[in-house]
Amino acid sequence: MLTGRAPRAAPDIGRSGYSEHLLVWSWRRIVEGRIRCPVMAHEFADACGQDGPRAFLALCTFLRALGAASRRQLTLCASNPFDITADERQILTLLAAAQADDHVLFQAHLRWLARPQQRQELQVTAQALAALFKANNLPLALPPLGPPGGRERPHAVTPVDPR
Repeated sequence: MLTGRAPRAAPDIGRSGYSEHLLVWSWRRIVEGRIRCPVMAHEFADACGQDGPRAFLALCTFLRALGAASRRQLTLCASNPFDITADERQILTLLAAAQADDHVLFQAHLRWLARPQQRQELQVTAQALAALFKANNLPLALPPLGPPGGRERPHAVTPVDPR
């Protein structure tokens, strides 16, 4: 299930580029029910040319699969419209891993996001969306390696043996 609230401005997604901004901005509008937005149609046509309608449909299909497969309710709009939620970052990482053919990272995020019985559909839709973005020279950046930021989920820590 996807939830969200309308942002008033484009999200600040760090060192990410236009591709990530387009996805975050678009899925926030879709979640709030603004699917027939002429500005969004124009952005996809501008970014993907003739593939614009196909890329937009791929995004809608991916979001529908994500909503059906999600293990929990996802937050797709930060309380501050200039921020990005941990869920949005994870979805971007899933798509970037698909685009980069990073199977291990892709599967890890897929397992975290989706219930086992719906993973296949989410996998197919994520790969299709990532491929369309790649074919239209819209690269998705993998997050930098290192410790998580303040708003990101911490990694598991191995307990230290007190002996």
